[in-house]
Amino acid sequence: MIKLRSRKGVSGAISAMFVIAIFFFCLVATFVITAYTNSYNQTVNERSRMDWDRASEHLTFRTAIVNSQVLNASFLNDGRVTLRIVQVWLSEFPNNTYSGANWQLQFWTSRYVSSGETVNSFGSSPNFKRVNLGSLSPLTTLSNLTSSYYKMKLVTERGNTFECQVPWPPSSVSEEGTIGGYVLQIDNDNDNFQYAYGTLTSWTRAFAKATTVEPTMYRILLRNTTKRDIVILSSTIMLQMYGAIGNVVLWYIVDPPNDQSGQSYLPLNPTLWWPKDSPSPPVYPVNPSTSPGSKYVVPGGGQQYVYFAATTERGSGWQKDPSSSSKQYVLVSCVLYFNYVGDPEIRTVPTPAIVQVLNP
Repeated sequence: MIKLRSRKGVSGAISAMFVIAIFFFCLVATFVITAYTNSYNQTVNERSRMDWDRASEHLTFRTAIVNSQVLNASFLNDGRVTLRIVQVWLSEFPNNTYSGANWQLQFWTSRYVSSGETVNSFGSSPNFKRVNLGSLSPLTTLSNLTSSYYKMKLVTERGNTFECQVPWPPSSVSEEGTIGGYVLQIDNDNDNFQYAYGTLTSWTRAFAKATTVEPTMYRILLRNTTKRDIVILSSTIMLQMYGAIGNVVLWYIVDPPNDQSGQSYLPLNPTLWWPKDSPSPPVYPVNPSTSPGSKYVVPGGGQQYVYFAATTERGSGWQKDPSSSSKQYVLVSCVLYFNYVGDPEIRTVPTPAIVQVLNP
């Protein structure tokens, strides 16, 4: 009898061990299945997010033209996400039928474009490396373009492609520019918002600068997005908008220098005449279209600097930056008065604002 009870005890213990083993096996299996399910769901969610990001990318080309054998393109990121351009494909064509390409080149680049950001002068900065067989060239611009007809394809990091023909917009669009676009734009992609004052003998970038009280002159590079030459008129102003609503400093256009480098105005503050015999800002003509030369004309599809310094239209006073003892953010824009060459109708257009930091 004693032996039988001992066997029953052992049998019960073995049964209990099997039950516990089965329980732990089921528990481990549950954890493994849960982990794989969570990993799968995470992968699906990540894939869905990547698909959403990719579907949310979009570019709208504003302009694209070859000027002085250099490609200059402007486009807007009107998608919902920041995108990164990693490749540029450029194809040259013999005529405006865009068939039978002469050649095709591939370039590597890295350009992040935020949602809502407009990129100007894409192609004119040395941000590209030509992809050769097994190697990359040094940084270069999209230049040495001897034809007028190209196709440009931008490839994003997410794999989307956006293509436009050059020139853009196509010839079927009105010569006065794209619908809803800006006839004249501030071309601010390459430090083309500059200033000079005092004893400076060269132009300095003006996106971040100390406020000055001495005679100061700004210059802004304008891009004509149309095919027609534009004459800039004397009512044109540059605005510095700051602080509370309504705080604005107006800078009126002044006569451009004789040479495009601007050196004929510099320095503005020789110690021989400041402040006793300070001259007035160079007066801008009432009707530039009757003045000789082309320094008042922004050519179709081209660029031209305009200069600002006066407190009133064709006035004798030098304008000053808003007074500030600490860092101040200023929105800079222009209201441009102009007419097309051969067209007496006066037109106006504001430019998109850029940000300037005073006393950084």
